[in-house]
Amino acid sequence: YWLVFVFLFWAACGPGTIGYFDPGEPDGLLDGDADGGSGDEVPGDGDSVLPAMDSDGDGLSDDWEKAAGDPGRLDWAEADSDGDGTDDGLEDYDGDGLNNLEEFAASRLVAHQPDTRPHPFRLDLLVELDAMAGRIPPDEVLDGVAAAFAASGLKNADGTSGLTVHFYWDEVDIAPEDFDGSFAQRHGFFRNHGPTFSDEETPPLPLDKLVHMVAVAQRQDLPDRGGETVTDSEGDVERTGIFLFLDVIYAKFPDCDRPPDQPPTEILAEEMMAATLVHELGHALQLGHDTEAGGGTNYFNIMSVPTSCAQAHMRVHGTGNFDSAQGSTEPVSAPRFSAAAESLIQMDNKISVDTATIEDEDGYEM
Repeated sequence: YWLVFVFLFWAACGPGTIGYFDPGEPDGLLDGDADGGSGDEVPGDGDSVLPAMDSDGDGLSDDWEKAAGDPGRLDWAEADSDGDGTDDGLEDYDGDGLNNLEEFAASRLVAHQPDTRPHPFRLDLLVELDAMAGRIPPDEVLDGVAAAFAASGLKNADGTSGLTVHFYWDEVDIAPEDFDGSFAQRHGFFRNHGPTFSDEETPPLPLDKLVHMVAVAQRQDLPDRGGETVTDSEGDVERTGIFLFLDVIYAKFPDCDRPPDQPPTEILAEEMMAATLVHELGHALQLGHDTEAGGGTNYFNIMSVPTSCAQAHMRVHGTGNFDSAQGSTEPVSAPRFSAAAESLIQMDNKISVDTATIEDEDGYEM
């Protein structure tokens, strides 16, 4: 049995100007003090934290634990700060599926937004980004995706709210090819383009915790499809992930013009691209579509699938809505999850990381 979630025309997005990515360091990793890291910054504030002195032997540097600001849970002098029998390095205080050793190690990776690093007390989602040649999404797309998750009401262990998405560019010049619709081709593509990051430091990089997303051309059999989350009934997470079909999105947008007195006047390709990626990452976190299962579709929720321009404007621009609990609003005019959708997100059950399938056949619908 296999399952693939589809985001069709109205959940798609289509070509224009494609930016260029300069990875800086050839291996995509921070190189210590040369990148401005002093080792004593707050984890997640954007500075590299080197694995220097580790007085308690828990695998976490003293400076990193001190900077976390909560010695009751991360004490640089105690391997088991809270006395529960689990070393600090193996604790997952924020419940995002990443223990402290993995978040500490991931700080060595350079993110799309370099001012963010995984934080021991805040929810983090790590995404490996690949792209076929000439199909790197513009920065504003990734920024929009990050903003959608950061605006969520998900609660963090330090009392804040929101989820931080960390995008890590990996392969950005994959030979272009169209997909014929077969699972064999798509499964093989994901497996053949797994993370290539590497270094020799400890703890090791959490490469098996990166949700896999690839910006590609199109599916020949479904030329209107803008994105999809591919699963694998055989349980192989290395054959799963998210496709963003850029050629389709750029070909169909801008679209959905509105009268001049009802701004915004159209939906841009970059806006629909961000909406598609937020939607598909929602599937990767076990969300289904917003459907009649909840008593009526809420088109302000990014997990809905619009079938008209009016509904697409509701989902992308929040047209007509001022209640953030419903999703996108006019003041924000960007993709957002509804509160009902956020309540169903599963951070410890991510497709391509923790599982190869949607737990519920249709995902958890709101």
